[in-house]
Amino acid sequence: MSISGDYNELEKINVKGSEATSEVQQLLNQYSEKTQALSKEMQAMDSLRIAKTPDSLMAARMDAFEKKEAQYKQYFLDAALKTKHPVPAVFAINLVGFKDAEDMLSHKKELEDIIKRFPNNAMVKDMQTFLADVQKEKTTASAEGPESFIGKDAPDFTLPDPNGKNISLSSFKGKYVLVDFWASWCGPCRQENPNVVNAFMKYKDKNFTILGVSLDKTKDAWLKAIADDGLNWNHVSDLKFWESAVVPLYGITGIPTNILIDPQGKVVAANLRGRGLETKLSEVLK
Repeated sequence: MSISGDYNELEKINVKGSEATSEVQQLLNQYSEKTQALSKEMQAMDSLRIAKTPDSLMAARMDAFEKKEAQYKQYFLDAALKTKHPVPAVFAINLVGFKDAEDMLSHKKELEDIIKRFPNNAMVKDMQTFLADVQKEKTTASAEGPESFIGKDAPDFTLPDPNGKNISLSSFKGKYVLVDFWASWCGPCRQENPNVVNAFMKYKDKNFTILGVSLDKTKDAWLKAIADDGLNWNHVSDLKFWESAVVPLYGITGIPTNILIDPQGKVVAANLRGRGLETKLSEVLK
């Protein structure tokens, strides 16, 4: 098999030769088709948001988008599990597009199945090493980071909002509050924001709110990201980047990350992403 092209433009890659060729080419064709469909849908939702479409309609549109995104991800996972060849298997896994470590580990069983079937393949060995590293980082984060606060009172903090007014976490007591640690410069944070917006629109009238805590350095960039992503909830930041007081307070080693606090001020969950955020909120906000 020979593969030529730019890895950053997968839809333009050409594949020739070997019995696995048709499988890889089919994966590339499907990747191009599905990513274009998702891109068009995102553009459509951006237009609706700019047009100030009602929250209920935006939430329904986002739900449909997430379901379609999950279906596409499952397509590539299934392809990786069905193939008899290691190259298409690894290629398909790369096309899944795991958002973060949490997302990847949620499919650990499928990844381990591929590792067992092709234990001697160099690319599969690399994937096995990477999976082990991700698991190790996850274990460390659970012991020292935001997840270590689950079941405990959330440490209080006070930071200024965009207008310079000090806001304390404790002022939200009596509500479920998602404390979302992010920044305008954080690509994964910006990618996750549509999911957070969807959760806010769906549950904001059910004793739930969000407090965005930014690790930005530049106020203009922070405010622009809030406006561009439609983050219509309370925001605070001391604009000190990784020197922010909340970083050591919650053991933050990377963003995006978040904690969900109950009305009594106890942390009930951490690092909720995508459908995981929706699932947890549906459990506690019945």
